Amino acid sequence: MSTTSHTPRHGRPADDSLVLDTRSLGRTPGAVSQVTRTERLPEAIGVELIRLPAGSEVSLDLLLTCVEEGVLVTGHVSGAASVECARCLGEFTAPVEVELTEMYAYPGAAAADAAESDDVRLLDGDLLDLEPALVDAFGLDFPLAPTCTDYGREECVDPATPRPDGVSGEEGDRIDPRWAGLAEKFGMGDAAGEDRG
Repeated sequence: MSTTSHTPRHGRPADDSLVLDTRSLGRTPGAVSQVTRTERLPEAIGVELIRLPAGSEVSLDLLLTCVEEGVLVTGHVSGAASVECARCLGEFTAPVEVELTEMYAYPGAAAADAAESDDVRLLDGDLLDLEPALVDAFGLDFPLAPTCTDYGREECVDPATPRPDGVSGEEGDRIDPRWAGLAEKFGMGDAAGEDRG
């Protein structure tokens, strides 16, 4: 669900801000402005196992288009996410990217009424706050239980970790180390050894 920003950000955006200034569009329908730059995230975006850390850089490649009711933002944003594999618990960094198509309505415009139902976002005067849109976009794109293989790796960071079928490599009787404690408690390891004997 979209998160509409209703909190005004008085003043002009800082150079390293995710708040974009739309004054160059002049509220002239059809006017466009290209935004291609790198910014730092003021706060982390994501969930426990995958996130863009606070202070990390994101690359913006956006087109701002003035329409009758506000400003349409299209393009993509990319960065490097910190990932913890839900299978092996190994940590690594992976490139991530999201596509944006977001409408920001002028205060008082008819489209601004939709902001109450989170269909569009609101401009704060001439300022456009990109951060809530990124929170929503990356939040929907990130898996809740990411794995190493989700991000282009052939196997887990920890190669000793069994595959999803519960075994590792050719050792079909190998117990997943995450369950080794339970196996030892219930004697499963000894039983497996007796079967091999």
